[in-house]
Amino acid sequence: MSKTYLRIILAGSLLSLTACAQQTQVREMRHEVGSLNQEMMKLSNQTVKLTQQNALNAKSTAGVYLLPGSNTPARLNSQIGNLQMSLSQVSAEANGTRATLTIKGESSEPLPAFSGKVEWGQIQGTTDSYREVNVQTQQVDAPASILVPSEVSIPLRLSGITPQQLGFVRIHDIQPGITPPSQ
Repeated sequence: MSKTYLRIILAGSLLSLTACAQQTQVREMRHEVGSLNQEMMKLSNQTVKLTQQNALNAKSTAGVYLLPGSNTPARLNSQIGNLQMSLSQVSAEANGTRATLTIKGESSEPLPAFSGKVEWGQIQGTTDSYREVNVQTQQVDAPASILVPSEVSIPLRLSGITPQQLGFVRIHDIQPGITPPSQ
């Protein structure tokens, strides 16, 4: 009888261990599925923003639109050549939003010093029928680059709007700057 009793205890223990192992695997799979769902939502949101950014730029006659969350550069044909512009590191700041505007030259020449206008605000409506609201403007200046390929990062302080409210950033009116005389 003790051998039978021992076999029953062993069988019960084995079933219990198997059930625990399965529960652990189920928890791990649920965690993986949750992570995949979050990643899919992030990619889906990025795709929507990129589609909106492309639609706005296709209609734009003044500069280039960058939408937070698109994570894709936009191209601008300016007085200083073809430029790729992107927006990154968008975060909250005491009086609004902080971001980094990165501008890359597409030619084999270094970028000259330049200035431009940055506008930001909210978009109401759809990309087919929209209007910009709460628009603010600031001028930005960039020093000349000496390296090729050229890339300039400009810190932006976008006052009066939170990152959640920020619908667009538009860069336009890129003008060659005056190079200070060498000493």
